[in-house]
Amino acid sequence: MSAACPWEVTPALSAPRLTLLARLAVEARASALADARRDEGDTNWGLGCRAYERFVHRLVKAAGSGDNPWLDLLRDGLSFTVVVEGVLLRAYTGRADKPELKHVLAAQVELERADDKQLALPFLGGPAPAPVIEDASFVWLMAVETDEAGAASRVVFFQANPEGHTRNAWDAPMAEIAPKPAVSGDRDRVPARRRPPPRRGAPPVARPLFAD
Repeated sequence: MSAACPWEVTPALSAPRLTLLARLAVEARASALADARRDEGDTNWGLGCRAYERFVHRLVKAAGSGDNPWLDLLRDGLSFTVVVEGVLLRAYTGRADKPELKHVLAAQVELERADDKQLALPFLGGPAPAPVIEDASFVWLMAVETDEAGAASRVVFFQANPEGHTRNAWDAPMAEIAPKPAVSGDRDRVPARRRPPPRRGAPPVARPLFAD
């Protein structure tokens, strides 16, 4: 992948905006992982479905909160595409260095549909600006990579085309967005018993063990 950052190519894709999207994805997956019950048969497949739904839920809340006027969402059944100030961004779970063709083609289809519909988003209150099209052969993708346990290990934003070429990649700062393990507060800890301070003055006089 090339070394250019997304915002150097597409100003709408700024680092704070992409970091927010990455945080929502990581938090959604962490939440789903925390609720997984491996002893009851939960697998990474079910975990992925739950994480997907929770990611969409977080996106809808963030888009409708009023704090992120640049964020919209295109939904078509169970699939969705993130819209960042007119720029379409397709999210998926998988490797960033070798995106599957289906993700690239799906992003291209959404780009064509959005161009025709002018990004009409009724659930967010009406039409949005026309999509930003820089190069129809390349689409923006967001890859969420996971470890063996199913936790998000990396989030990468980049462009790809059907020929398998990728460019303009940027890794989200996982150290900043990864959920921190919960630490019990002081109120949950049993306080240690303190020994009374030694008395000042003359030391006590020792008495025989068997005194008269």
